Amino acid sequence: MTTEKCSDKIICESSVLESGGLGHSFFVEIDDQQLPAFVVRFQGEVYAYLNQCAHLFLELDWENGEFFDLSGDYIMCANHGALFEPASGECVSGPCYGASLRRVPVTEVDNAIMLDNEHFNLVKQ
Repeated sequence: MTTEKCSDKIICESSVLESGGLGHSFFVEIDDQQLPAFVVRFQGEVYAYLNQCAHLFLELDWENGEFFDLSGDYIMCANHGALFEPASGECVSGPCYGASLRRVPVTEVDNAIMLDNEHFNLVKQ
């Protein structure tokens, strides 16, 4: 599959994200590598991270977009059960305790979630 950089850096519409609910997966390019990433809403705020567990760098989601545990309070790694604080990305339980997810800078403007950094490029798959 060919990929191209999105010219506008819009990841998704704001309405796609529900607090503690489904997230949205996307890809970024950094240092000539295409990496999976995701964005979620938690307590009204939007947070994005590379979709790699801090333990073994496996993707976190159970199914596409399912990043939260059943309580909707923590991002949970589907492979090892590690729990991460949504606002900081810090692992609070599991094999990578104390490590953190790598943040992807985003902003919410005009009902859209946008990449907010010149070091990351949004990649269209």
